[in-house]
Amino acid sequence: MKGLMTIEVQGLADLERQLMDLVENKVVKVLRDAGRAALAPVLADMKRNAGYDAKSPGPHMRDSIKITSTNRMNDAKWITVVTLRVGPSKEHQMKALAQEFGTVKQVGRPFIRPALDYNTSQVLRILAVQIRAGLS
Repeated sequence: MKGLMTIEVQGLADLERQLMDLVENKVVKVLRDAGRAALAPVLADMKRNAGYDAKSPGPHMRDSIKITSTNRMNDAKWITVVTLRVGPSKEHQMKALAQEFGTVKQVGRPFIRPALDYNTSQVLRILAVQIRAGLS
């Protein structure tokens, strides 16, 4: 047959895997960045209302409050892409629980739940805007 040409392409499986990795990394980055931006008002509120003792020489709980994120894309145990958390470090976990719920000797002064409750609509609004911007 005249004019018949045969082309053999190899490596498409590798190309597909690389493209999927690129898409996954983009999705994780967009969601992580959007989540961090959305949780910024909650972070500020928590830091503002966390207990603080100027006389205490050690590290203060409010200084350990941060936003952390975990990529769950390839973890079959989770049905989510990214998990975001805002709150004090593990070092101050007991102190935070004591302030949030109180103890036998101390009345609770919640600062975690109110920070989230008060900022919920702002978090959702920022999240939507940031995801939209990240995808475009």
